[in-house]
Amino acid sequence: MSKQIFTTKDVAEYLSINEKQVYMLIKERRIPATRVTGKWLFPKDLVDEWLASSARENIGAAPKRNQPRNQVVVAGSNDLALELLITKVTAEHPSYTVSISNVGSLAGLMALQNASCDVAASHLLDYETGEYNSSFIREHFPEMRITVLNLAYREQGLIVQKGNPIGIKCLEDLAVKKVDFINRQDGSGTRVLLDYRLREEGIDPSEIPGYDRIASTHMEVALKIFSGAAHAGMGIHASAKMLGLDFIPLATERFDLIIPNGIIGSEPIKAIREVLGSAEFKSTVSRMVGYDTRETGMIVYERG
Repeated sequence: MSKQIFTTKDVAEYLSINEKQVYMLIKERRIPATRVTGKWLFPKDLVDEWLASSARENIGAAPKRNQPRNQVVVAGSNDLALELLITKVTAEHPSYTVSISNVGSLAGLMALQNASCDVAASHLLDYETGEYNSSFIREHFPEMRITVLNLAYREQGLIVQKGNPIGIKCLEDLAVKKVDFINRQDGSGTRVLLDYRLREEGIDPSEIPGYDRIASTHMEVALKIFSGAAHAGMGIHASAKMLGLDFIPLATERFDLIIPNGIIGSEPIKAIREVLGSAEFKSTVSRMVGYDTRETGMIVYERG
C-alpha cells in the first residue's frame, strides 16, 4: 500500500483488523486520526510511528518528548522560506539542531498533537470559512494549547512549462485540455487548496489526467514539469521562478508555525523566534518571488 494518507478502510487493511475496530481506536483516542471534510484520515508516517511507540511501551521503553533542549523537530508542510529560517537558526545558534520532516500540513498537526514533533508548519485552508490554520485548528484540534506564528504569506498557483505551450489559463483547462498533471499528497495544504478550488468551480478531479500522481514537495512538482514529465502542477511561485517556469496565480495563503504553549519559552524556540522576527530574515524572504512578510514573526492566533 503506497498511500501516504490512509482512509478508515486503508488503516483496517494495513493493521489487519476490521473497520469497527478502527472506529473503536478513534473513539478511545488511541490512534492518530483527524476528521477532515467529513471523513477520518490517518497519515501513514504517524500510524507507523504509533505502532512503533506501542511496541516500545510493551517493553517499557516508550520515549516521551518534553521541553526541547538542543534539538527541535519541525514537521509539516514544505516551504522554501522555512528552509531558509532553519539554515539561519543553525548558523546563528550552532548549539541547537533543527530538523524538518516534510509530511504535509495535516500530518504535521497530528504529529504535534501526538508529541512527535515540537513545531508544526501548516497552511491548511478551512473549507467552511476560507481561513487558514486557526479556524482549522479550532475545528479539528480543539484541545491543542498553542501559539501560532506567521512565517510568511505566499503565492500558490499552477506551475506550467516555460512559455505555457498548452495555453493553460485556469483550473478548468486542466480538465478541458486534458493536461498531464502532477499533484501533491493527501493532507498537504496545497492539495487541500486545490480540492477546495476545484469544488468551488464544479470541476471533477477524475477529469484531470494525473490527478492521482503524487509529488512530495514544491520543488519536486517543478522538476517534474521542467523535465517534461508533466505539463502542470500546483505549487508556490518561488519554485516556478527557480526553474524558469511559468506561473498562474490562484491564491495568496498564510503559512504558519504552530508551537505548543508548553515550550514557547524554551531557549531553542526563542532562537527560532529571534531569527524569524529579524529584519535580515524578513528582507531576504521579501526578495523571494511570491512571498509577503507583512506579518512574519507575529502571533496570529493563541489558545491557552
